[in-house]
Amino acid sequence: MPLPCVVSQIQNTPAKMWSALVFLGCVWATTAQVVRPGGCPKTVTQTTLDLQQYLGNWYEIYKFWAIFEVGQKCVGANYQMKNDSHIRVDNSGIRSGSKVEAIGDLYMPDTKHPANLKVKFATSAPYGDYWVLDTDYKNYTLIYSCGPFLGPLGHVEFAWILSRQRTLDQSIVDKLMAKAKAFGIDTGHFSKTDQTGC
Repeated sequence: MPLPCVVSQIQNTPAKMWSALVFLGCVWATTAQVVRPGGCPKTVTQTTLDLQQYLGNWYEIYKFWAIFEVGQKCVGANYQMKNDSHIRVDNSGIRSGSKVEAIGDLYMPDTKHPANLKVKFATSAPYGDYWVLDTDYKNYTLIYSCGPFLGPLGHVEFAWILSRQRTLDQSIVDKLMAKAKAFGIDTGHFSKTDQTGC
């Protein structure tokens, strides 16, 4: 049923209005990123992570679809250490010929699990997972994030393959895709980012 039809049938009662808002929120959420049934895949992050080596520029090579990146090309990120041991994340891209930018905060909450990082891009927003599944610091990093959606019914996923250059050797891409698949991540959701004419 088209959304306008659903909305037009809502009566002005608090319970029905609340139900409609929840329904519309769920519809928006399912179109805003990758949502799959069941729990999150059992991934394993790197056992070590040297944040100093991780700093600097990264370029997006592959990504899971997400609403906040729609229409962007030349997507990249710059990571810089701040005085509070957190990392400033400067994500940028080009949309319709104009630069778009999002500034975030990344940190390591538990040194026993150094690659299980947390990130957020708004002061009032909660931190989300930023898990480094694999990186060699000099060429590539494979990042994954997963959280529940409607309790145990589903999960929301984000994933990225980043490179220190605007291109990445296909053999490395194949290796990272294979690693993701081995964890049960559906790599069919990856799409290649346009890094031409940047």
